[in-house]
Amino acid sequence: MANEGVTTLSYPVRGPVILKYLGQLGLMLAMLTILPLSVSIFGGEYAVSGRYLVVILALALLGIPLSRLSVPTALQTNEALTITALAFFLSPLCMTYPLMASGLSFQDAWFEAVSGVTTTGLSVLSAVEDQSPSLLFARAWMQWYGGLGIAILSIALLMGQSIASKKLVEPVPGENFVTTTRTHAQRVLGAYVLLTLLGMVVLLALQVNPFHAVTLTLTAISTGGFSPFNNSLAGLDSLPATSFLLLLCVCGSISLPLFAYTYHHGFRRLISDVELPALLVLCSLTGLVVGLSLGQHTNLGWTGALAHGAALGVSAQTGTGFSTLSLTEIDQTSKSLLMASMLIGGSTGSTSGGIKIFRFLIVLVLIRVILQRACAPPHAVIEPWLGNRRLEHEDLTRALLLTFLFIAVIFVSWILFLVGGYDPLDALFEVTSATGTVGLSTGITGTELPGWLKGILCFDMLAGRLEVIALLMVLYPPTWRERRRRAQ
Repeated sequence: MANEGVTTLSYPVRGPVILKYLGQLGLMLAMLTILPLSVSIFGGEYAVSGRYLVVILALALLGIPLSRLSVPTALQTNEALTITALAFFLSPLCMTYPLMASGLSFQDAWFEAVSGVTTTGLSVLSAVEDQSPSLLFARAWMQWYGGLGIAILSIALLMGQSIASKKLVEPVPGENFVTTTRTHAQRVLGAYVLLTLLGMVVLLALQVNPFHAVTLTLTAISTGGFSPFNNSLAGLDSLPATSFLLLLCVCGSISLPLFAYTYHHGFRRLISDVELPALLVLCSLTGLVVGLSLGQHTNLGWTGALAHGAALGVSAQTGTGFSTLSLTEIDQTSKSLLMASMLIGGSTGSTSGGIKIFRFLIVLVLIRVILQRACAPPHAVIEPWLGNRRLEHEDLTRALLLTFLFIAVIFVSWILFLVGGYDPLDALFEVTSATGTVGLSTGITGTELPGWLKGILCFDMLAGRLEVIALLMVLYPPTWRERRRRAQ
């Protein structure tokens, strides 16, 4: 036999499997696109409506036959990661055509769509208030379903593919409160929808314009940060509404499975979660220190500085990207503190980006253990514990690996921006914001940004949303072809 004595080193993804699940995801995207289509029709923007209709029909024509492909029930890990990565790559590509109806170039429309689906919030638009309602709604809607919709619906499709589902959405650390991925998806999606509806009702009660109440809620709970105002939250001009939106951002950065678990088992589980108190402490600490720095280095006054610092601290830590003042007005110390927050991000299982608080805590535990072992006698056994969970070697390795990959992406992107001639601190802030899927900007992002640097930021946003690994899986050659070697 021709292959006798040959040992398989890796299994590539199977084309029919990838196509089947992408076909099903395409049908879901077609259904999700019906809402922005309806908004454009209601607003009389029929040229935009025609483009949405083209996208829906194309997705349906491709998705129906692909979704009916007969494939094996077992799904490989690399296939799950590849499906996820391609979903987040192809979804904004589909939405680029309708966005171009607003006068955007292909690249700028692609940038806005990537920023939307990845829940980043960076925008090349300098005056969003001049844009059509359909564009503003589409951006907010993409952030809403990008924050959870595609990932959760992907899990629902897998129907019990345990390995794949763990790769698509990481469960609450140490907990296994559902028996199937379908149940998991339903509970998390339920919590997400309820928080969204609550946000809209409260903003309407606070007499916020209905359109603004809808779009701001969609972008707050998804920690996306797209605003219908040129000056972000400052355009809202309502302290109660602004404060409530920041609270929604915090809710979006809490592990969504935790809400479902709390509903079924009580608040004891909520208060015992190791990430939640850390999130609140980090938001408060960042807000306080940034406020003090603003008070010392700007003319905002101490009351204004502390208020703006609190808002920026929540926005950066939760990965939302809302702002109450232009970041060109803040000092370098504040920028540095905000970068650290954007890198850490929110809780695992939330819509936030960053390396996640759980992994940040693991790194801190590892540092503590190293110091304890250095001071302990040789025979002492000191194990790493986080809360009531003993950390395994895989936990430590994964946390360190993902932290390294995030920093590597930021560093390489920063070097490329330096080559482009941008201010070092502002450039580092911009790429950190993109990789952390935050959206705070020092003013670098805009239509005048060179195309190749827009591409770098798009890569950063996708890498941050997919936590690098899934994106690298698509770019890894053995993912697509089988590797073999002859047995000795």
